[in-house]
Amino acid sequence: MPGRQKGIMDYEPETTRSFAGSAQSEQGGRLPHIEGIDSISRAVILFSLYSCAGWLYETIENVFTFGGVYLRAQLMLPWCPIYGIGGLLIVAALEPLRRKLAGRIPLFLQVAAIAIGIYVVATVVELAGSYVCEWIMGYVPWDYSHAWGNFQGRIAPIYSMRFVVLGLIALYVLYPAITRLVAAKPHAARIVAVILLAALIGDYALEFAGVWVGVKDGLTIFGINHW
Repeated sequence: MPGRQKGIMDYEPETTRSFAGSAQSEQGGRLPHIEGIDSISRAVILFSLYSCAGWLYETIENVFTFGGVYLRAQLMLPWCPIYGIGGLLIVAALEPLRRKLAGRIPLFLQVAAIAIGIYVVATVVELAGSYVCEWIMGYVPWDYSHAWGNFQGRIAPIYSMRFVVLGLIALYVLYPAITRLVAAKPHAARIVAVILLAALIGDYALEFAGVWVGVKDGLTIFGINHW
C-alpha cells in the first residue's frame, strides 16, 4: 500500500528543523521558531530572569562573605541588569554555535566549547560594564583586587569561572524553557514582557530621582544593607 502523500499540515518549517537539529539529548526536543514581537517578548523575559538570577547569586554570596544581606544592585527590585545583558549576549553569541555542534561532537565536548565561549563573553561584558558603571555612577560596584590574576579589580579569572556556571544554566535551561513558553502562550508572554519592561523603566527612573535612597536606608532596621 503506497504511503500517504505529505500534505500542508505535515509541513515543518526549515527554521524549526534547523533550530535544534539533533540536539534532543540536551534540550529535550526541538525548539519552536520564534520571530517578530514574540522574539522581543522572549528577550525581555529572559533579560529579567537572568537579572534576577544574578541578583540572587550576589545576595547569597554576600550572606556567606559578609554575614548579612546586602543589596548589591542600585535598583530596588531584585535584579542586576548586567547579568541580564550578559545572559542575552551569551545566548546571541553561543546559541548558533550550540546548534551547529549538536549531534556532531560528543555532548561533553560541546559543553566544554560553549563553556569557553561563555568565559570569554562574561569577561568582556563585566570589563565593559565596569567602565560603564564608573562613567555613570562614578565608581565600580565590585572590586576583585584581592583575587589572583585580576585586572584593575574589574575582572578576575575565578569570578569569570563562576559566571560560566550561570551562563550554562542560562543557555541550556532557561533559554529553551522560555522559548517553549513564549511559543505556547504568546499573548500572555507579551503581557508579562510589557509589565517587566515597565517595572524596569520605573525602577531606573525612581533610582535616578533619588527616591530609593531613603527606602534603602530604612531597610537597615531589618538587617538589610546596601552599598
